[in-house]
Amino acid sequence: MPPAISVCIPVYATERSLPACLHSVATQQGLEAVGLEIIVVDDASPATDPELGSSARIVSQFQQESPWPVVFLRHEENRGLVEARRTAVQAATGEFIFCLDSDDTLPPAALATLYRHAVAEDADIVHGRAQVVVAQEGCQLEGAALETVLTRLQEKVDRVFIGRLEGAAILQNKLVEDQHNNFLWGKLIRRELYLQALELIPEMYCTMAEDVVQYLLIAHGARRYVGISDIVYHYSVNTGISSHTEITTLERWEQVCSTASVFTVLFACLEELDPPFTESQLAAIRKLCRFYVANNLQQLKHSVVPELQTQAYDILCDYWGEGLVKRMEETLQHK
Repeated sequence: MPPAISVCIPVYATERSLPACLHSVATQQGLEAVGLEIIVVDDASPATDPELGSSARIVSQFQQESPWPVVFLRHEENRGLVEARRTAVQAATGEFIFCLDSDDTLPPAALATLYRHAVAEDADIVHGRAQVVVAQEGCQLEGAALETVLTRLQEKVDRVFIGRLEGAAILQNKLVEDQHNNFLWGKLIRRELYLQALELIPEMYCTMAEDVVQYLLIAHGARRYVGISDIVYHYSVNTGISSHTEITTLERWEQVCSTASVFTVLFACLEELDPPFTESQLAAIRKLCRFYVANNLQQLKHSVVPELQTQAYDILCDYWGEGLVKRMEETLQHK
């Protein structure tokens, strides 16, 4: 009998946090009668941790103690988060998908709580709240800077519409009313719905904002969304690619700029949708696109080391288009 939930965990250079992540899934309570499986996808992680070794080794040890089936898959080359999640979801057999980042953890009853609401309300998406926590190691922020980041992030993860949304109201609530976030984690999503969204998305490389294209297409096809006030996720603040750490290589900068791919793919997907997005929803997407361009410009100014600034600017224009970048520069100068 297929499990109720497939927990999908992409891994890239997060071997240090992976054991705690896996343990938090292994110790989930209240699912004995319906079942759970864990799908781990190593996206060609460099496995630089000398103590723990590769993710394959970590997962192999974990399989011996896990009460749930564990599937381990590996990409031979780094393909980005969209493709890592695609591999996991396509390998999953559960009725619902739960996306879990490998540097985050779950409260003990998180999945049972989400599943109970999914069954009781026949929901395609069940969305719970998250709690922002500071990683035990690796966070370079402290004092007032850390408090500012924690407050801002907590506001984002707290954006859950408490109650029920039906059909077209789900996408409207997210895009136009902005009453719930588009993070894939923290949500239980019906697998068939997730697979339908992935069918619209061509193979793409992206390491940031990949949730946007996936969740908007998921929300477009969903019948029912249920938001709950329970905390179902522990979101870890560390030195990942989206943090405020110094960018010292063009390779890392290209990962930041890969956000542009999300909107290139999204606008292409919109042409195939029926019903189409409304004009107000399209306006919201264009506004979100401009936000990410502005954010990349701010990162260029404050995070990229001086000796790479010129090359990094050229890369930014290659990804977003020189015209859009220059228009956003003018807008930022007048603010």
